Amino acid sequence: MDVRARAQELYRLALDNADWNPQTLTEHRGWSGSELAGALQLLGELGLLVPSSGHRNGWTALAPDTALRKLLLDEEQHTDALLSAVRQTRSALAQVLADFQPVYARELASVQMEVVNGMANVSAVLEDASRRAEEEVLSLHPGRPLPAEMVEAGLERDRLVLGRGVRMRTIHLRSAASTPHVTAYLRRLNGAGAQVRTAHTLPMRLIVVDGSLAIVPASRTADGEIAAIVLRGETLAGVFRGIFQHSWESATVLTESATDSPEGDWHPTGRHRELVRMLGGGLTDEAMARKLGVSERTVRRLVSELTERLGTASRFQAGVCAVRLGWLDD
Repeated sequence: MDVRARAQELYRLALDNADWNPQTLTEHRGWSGSELAGALQLLGELGLLVPSSGHRNGWTALAPDTALRKLLLDEEQHTDALLSAVRQTRSALAQVLADFQPVYARELASVQMEVVNGMANVSAVLEDASRRAEEEVLSLHPGRPLPAEMVEAGLERDRLVLGRGVRMRTIHLRSAASTPHVTAYLRRLNGAGAQVRTAHTLPMRLIVVDGSLAIVPASRTADGEIAAIVLRGETLAGVFRGIFQHSWESATVLTESATDSPEGDWHPTGRHRELVRMLGGGLTDEAMARKLGVSERTVRRLVSELTERLGTASRFQAGVCAVRLGWLDD
C-alpha cells in the first residue's frame, strides 16, 4: 500500500479516536514502522495532523478546511517575512547607491576615451588641446615628417601656447629633423622658447597636455583617413607622460648641427632645380621628360628624390614647400 493510502487510513483513525494508539497500527493492522512514519510525515506536511501535548499519541487531527487555512496563514507569514527582507535589502541598496555611486561616477569620469576620425577633426582636437593648455605640453614625433602645411599650422598653435607662458617640450626624429621644412620649424620653435630635442628612435607619436590629456594615433579608417585617440584623465595621461620622460632623458638637445642633413643645407641644382620649376608650373611627367630630354621613368625617380628630401607626400606638397624655402626665387 502506498503512503497516501496509509495516510488516509491513519487520518480516519485519528478522526474516529483522538486517543488512537500507534501500536494499534503496528501490532493489530500489520503496519511497519516506516509506513507509520511516512503517513505521519505526509499528514503533518498537509497540516491535517499537528503536534499536541493533550493526547497521549502526541497528535491532533484537524479538519481539511482548518488545515488549509493554517497552511495559507503560514505561507502568508513566510511571504511577509520575505517581503520584509526584500524591503530591507532595497533600503540597503538605496543607501549604498546614495553613498557610493557618486564616488564611482567620479572615478569613471576621470578616464574618458574618444576616437576622432579625419584630418579636419584631428586638427580641431589639436587646436582645442592647445587652447586649453595651462601648464605643459609634451610631444613625440616619430616616423615620416608631417606635411609642410600641417607643420606650419602647428607652429602657429605652438607660438600661441608659448605666448601664454605654457612650458613646451618636444622630441623629433633626427632623420626627420634634417628635412628642410622641419628644420626651419624646429629652429623657429626653439627660438620661440620651446625645449626641443632629437633622437634616433622614438616609441610612438603622442601629445600630453597638463598631465591630464593624451592624444595618440589610431588605426586609419576604412576610407584611409587618419584617426586619433583622445584620452582624458590623469591615470592614463600619466602613463604616456612617463613614456615621454623616458625618451626625453635619452634625447639630444637641439643644435644647429642636429638639424643639418648629412649633405648640409641642400638646395636643388641642375635637373632638380628645373624639375622644381616645372612642378611649380604644374607640368605633366610627359612634358617634363620632353623638356629635360629624359624618360618619364627618370622624371618619376627625380620627383621621388625631391619629395624624399623635402619630406613631403606628394609632388604638389613638394612644390609648395619649394616655394616656401625660396628655391624658385631668381
